[in-house]
Parts: sequence; structure tokens; C-alpha cells
Amino acid sequence: MTLSAFHPAVITRAVAKSAFLAIAIVVSLAGFQNLAAQEKPKVNAPVLVTSLGQSLDAFQVQLAVRRAGIAFKYDPRAEPDLLAEVKTLFLVVGASLKGFGDAGITIKDELARAGQLLDAAKNRKMPVVVLHVGGDERRDALSNQLIELTAPSAQYLIIRNDSDADGMFANIAKAGKIPLTSIENVINLRGLLQEMFVGS
Repeated sequence: MTLSAFHPAVITRAVAKSAFLAIAIVVSLAGFQNLAAQEKPKVNAPVLVTSLGQSLDAFQVQLAVRRAGIAFKYDPRAEPDLLAEVKTLFLVVGASLKGFGDAGITIKDELARAGQLLDAAKNRKMPVVVLHVGGDERRDALSNQLIELTAPSAQYLIIRNDSDADGMFANIAKAGKIPLTSIENVINLRGLLQEMFVGS
């Protein structure tokens, strides 16, 4: 080692570099901890499970909620007045032309109801969880309209592994700093729900 290594200027630069790295590590760890803390936000029962798109995905989600032992209400065409009876709102997004036909409604009707539910939940300071569990087949143009309306207003996003090939959910989550969890299928919801709901 040369004497120049012990020159005050060299030592000062080394200390400054070390301090910078230490600060960067602390900031990075803090960011990671905040992200980890957001991954599974705590919410309260009962929860209202409703469909946006009138597919059978919402029915599957309410079965998972039931099996997780969480108090809930299920109405695929729920109106805002039902929020008076619950503490959390699950919006299960995924459009079905057959579902629309059976219900006698259009995408315009469903977008309007979605907006009303979001407004009512916001007024009640109620957490909104948007779920997309239909995978790639529920990523058609109609479903995307519902996703674009609801996902940015969610406090939590839960999607199936194959729901986000185009990165839409990831981009919305990043832009809004919204926790996002990807699951393999609806069966995997039970454990996640039990972790989410306080006292479950």
C-alpha cells in the first residue's frame, strides 16, 4: 500500500463514498419494508363481493370468501346502498357477453354502476379491492374498460398469474403505489383472504 492511500483527501473521499452507500442502502431497505408492509393490507369484515362485467368470476370469489370463514354479502349487481351494511368492497372485474345478456344490461350500464360504487366507497372511506381472476380470457376490450376505471381507485389489486401479459395492472399499481398480488388461481385466495381480514 502506498502512502498516498493515507492522504487526507483520499480518506475523505472514501468516507464520503461509504456514507453515500450506507444512506442508499438504508433508503432502499426502507422502500422495501414499505412495499412489504403494503403487500397485504388489513381490512375488516363483512365484505361485499360484486361483479363488474357479469362473469362467473365473482361467484368463484364469494365461494373463496365463504370457505375462508369471512362474513360477506354477495350480489353480482350490487348498488351503492348495500355499502351501508359492509366494511370492505370487493370488485371482481371480468366481462361476459352472456352475463350481460342474461342480466339485460350493457357495458355502459356496468361502467356507470362501477363509478357509483367507487364514489360511495370513497365517501365512506371504505377500502376497495379489485380482483381479476379470469386470466387472459377476461382481458378483452370490455374487461379492459372496467379495469381502467376501477383499478386506479383500488387500495389493493389481486390478479391471476396470466391476467397481466401486457403489464396494465403492473403499470397501474406502480403509478398509484397500489399493492399488487398475483395468484395461481382462485383456490389460492383462501389463505390470502385470511391474512387480509382482521380477526379472521
